[in-house]
Amino acid sequence: MGVTKLVRISTGPGQHEIILGDVTTIGRQPTNTLQIVDRLVSKEHAIISRHPKLPRYQLIDLQSRNGTFCNDQMVDGEVALRHGDAMRIGSTTWRFVQEGADTLRVGEAEPIPAEEPGAASIHATMQIDLAHDFQKADFILDDKMLRADYEKLRLAYTLSGDLHAAPDIDTVLERLLKRVLEWLPIDRGVILFVDPKKGSDPAETLHQVAVKLRQGATLTAEEREINVPRSIVRHVISKREAVLSTDARLDARFANAASVVLQGIRSSMTVPLMTTDRILGVLHVDSLISSGLFAEKDLAVLVAVSRQASISIDNVLLQRRLVEEAALRSSLSRMLSPNLVDRIVAGDLAIEKGGTQKRVTVMFADIRGFTSLTERLAPADMVALMNEYFERVSDVIFKHDGTLDKYIGDAVMALWGAPLGTEHDELRAVQAASGIQEVVRQMNAERQELGQEPIGVGIGIATATVIAGYVGSSQTMSYTVFGRGVNLASRLCSAAKPGEVLLSPITLEAVRAHVLADEMDELRLKGMADPVKPYKFIGLR
Repeated sequence: MGVTKLVRISTGPGQHEIILGDVTTIGRQPTNTLQIVDRLVSKEHAIISRHPKLPRYQLIDLQSRNGTFCNDQMVDGEVALRHGDAMRIGSTTWRFVQEGADTLRVGEAEPIPAEEPGAASIHATMQIDLAHDFQKADFILDDKMLRADYEKLRLAYTLSGDLHAAPDIDTVLERLLKRVLEWLPIDRGVILFVDPKKGSDPAETLHQVAVKLRQGATLTAEEREINVPRSIVRHVISKREAVLSTDARLDARFANAASVVLQGIRSSMTVPLMTTDRILGVLHVDSLISSGLFAEKDLAVLVAVSRQASISIDNVLLQRRLVEEAALRSSLSRMLSPNLVDRIVAGDLAIEKGGTQKRVTVMFADIRGFTSLTERLAPADMVALMNEYFERVSDVIFKHDGTLDKYIGDAVMALWGAPLGTEHDELRAVQAASGIQEVVRQMNAERQELGQEPIGVGIGIATATVIAGYVGSSQTMSYTVFGRGVNLASRLCSAAKPGEVLLSPITLEAVRAHVLADEMDELRLKGMADPVKPYKFIGLR
């Protein structure tokens, strides 16, 4: 009789031997002779029993949920074992070895003496082949394993080259599915992407972005429609881990998934596409024909290539974001201060689309006597003057977080409170007006040193509720405001003398604690039904 209950741990990773007795039970429960802690292994999965009279063993499947496989064939009931047979139970592969055969196993143990003198030394062992890892060269049992591992590594290497220079996401997905279908004997592959704009639950926002079927596959219209079971999707996304099923129809995780039953999915692998901080989507491959098609090593390789694809996708998305941000920054920098542009690009602030009513402070700054000035100056000198003036005025407006609405001839129109507002818009507008008059004085001092004619600027500021929004043609859109406050600021600017800043009553009321101003006589302004009593800015308190 053979020796029972003898277990030897060999040197080297993954080597585990169990000496088979008359009956060896296999399963997930600790009461089994051989316990395999694997979610794909049933509590009582299989039995290896010795023939009572003959020196041979048979493998019996105990109606396990995910099946028992011998030489890649599912065991239907029982099968006789021969030296060298490969058995797959759950995610691990075992090799049946009978000492005395011509072929020696790796890491062979010392011969175990027979209990009866003269009897042949016959016992059986099962050796584990870690399916999720690549073995060292010393532990490769045959060239078939070597070839299989080589193909997996070749896939990873080839795909790395394919994805390195992919110009867009569609190309990344196409190349990924193409290589996976070349490597695995699958029928279908699908990639789902997360759309964060559709909700906060990634599992509920997935949508198909790429589907590929095995070339020459004869699938019905229903089979071509891939519906990845939601329970598996939720597991993959929430746990951020891959899922393998050797027979999806019998897998408890698919128990309530009608799509599995209807489509007849047998073997499947589902892996997340993700970066360090977020889920991009899900890659799912399956077979409608073969059960037990994949092992843990296949899943590990698929996870590895999905990581490569995720990096490529993230790079494409990053490049796209950089281009979009550059375009947005270029557009916004023409009318907003740099710090506001940075906050909008970073997502800290949002610009509302469409027309809205806003409390806005409007400022107009206009050069006095501009028409006669153009007649006295040479065109080149006039252009140089205006460029210098607009450059300095714009810097002051942006320094005080204003929005540069537009240039109108020699006039500048600026806003505070639109498209983004703060608690101190009126004060910042007055501070900007004071700053503009200061830079004009500096410009005039420089011009006088060069023997050039000085300029004078009048400024008007008004606060009111206006309509703000993007207007223009389909080719050109710009952000601006409409309403009485705009007209009032423009009229106050026209009434201001060189070096003066005129404030509307509402603006002064908002900044009274910070500003010195003199009340002026009522003015009847063009286009205004009622007279307006403006205030002349004297200085900041």
